[in-house]
Order: sequence, then C-alpha cells, then structure tokens
Amino acid sequence: MTDKLHSSPMRKTLQVRWGDLDALNHVNNTRFLRYIEEVRVDWFESLAFGWAEDGIGPVVANININFRRPILWPATLCVDLQARWSGGKSIVLMHEIRDRDDPSILYGDAEVTVVWVDYDAGKTVPLPPAIRRGFATG
Repeated sequence: MTDKLHSSPMRKTLQVRWGDLDALNHVNNTRFLRYIEEVRVDWFESLAFGWAEDGIGPVVANININFRRPILWPATLCVDLQARWSGGKSIVLMHEIRDRDDPSILYGDAEVTVVWVDYDAGKTVPLPPAIRRGFATG
C-alpha cells in the first residue's frame, strides 16, 4: 500500500489568547491539542463527500506531538493539516503549528491517527467509500 496525500490541505489562522498561557508564561502544551483539534474539525466539515454515516464515523486513535519551541503571547499562528491515507480503516492527519508572521518558526508538529468506528458495535470498520474515493482522486 502506498501512502497518498489528500488533495485538500487545510490552514487555519488562530490568535493566541491570554488564557492559553501557563504559569511559565508560554502557551500550555494542552493548548496545542486544541489548536490541531480546531483545524481537524474544520477539515472534516469542509469535505464535500460523506465522511460520517448513521452510527459510523471517525474517532481519534493516536496523537503524537513534537513540541519544537515555546509559543509566547502575543502571537498569531498558522495551523496546517495534510491528510494521508494509511490503510483500510484509518487516515493520518499531519499538522504543523507555525508563526503566521515568520513561517520559518515551527512551534510544533503532530500526527493524528483517525479510525472509522461503528459506534454501536464499538469496532473499527473500513473507511467509507467516499473517503477512499477522495484519496484516490487526490
């Protein structure tokens, strides 16, 4: 199987809020999860094809984040998402969190594995045909 990038990357600009800071005066590590969650939700909503069906949909199975450098306030971020098909039941969403005004500054990167699940049965299921077609044409 060959990994293939999806043709519709997503970028979201986010403003760091004062409440994102921790006691050390930089963005708390847990906020990185929120930033990538926001772009992930937007990406799913932007898909022109059916990614969820009755009782079947995506669930986050794994998140790996590399914290490259602290984010200080004030800052405006660009959070990127690029999807890769990784198998019959999952996709990997690759993220980068960069400074909007200086894109050479990489604050962090992450990979999120998303699997499709039959919620009632509590079991993984193959990707919906529309998702597979989206990757085949991407």
